[in-house]
Amino acid sequence: MPTVVCEVINKKGMHARAAARIVSIVKKHQCQVELTHLERSAPGNSLIKLLTLNAPQGSVITIDSHGSDAEQLNQALKRLFSQGFGE
Repeated sequence: MPTVVCEVINKKGMHARAAARIVSIVKKHQCQVELTHLERSAPGNSLIKLLTLNAPQGSVITIDSHGSDAEQLNQALKRLFSQGFGE
């Protein structure tokens, strides 16, 4: 599965509410997903570990998904990022 690159566009960055939305989307899919910012990586199903990415506005996040519905997951995450996590 190709890597997806997204930018954090909301003013507060990838904070707890945004990370919770990522986890919610990931849990609806049958995939393993890892998000990376700079040199830190976190599984997409772990709120606490996503927060350790410390990704403020303007950060570039790389998303690697593997599984039966990885394409759908990638599209859902790209939408979430492009909508500023709904904020």
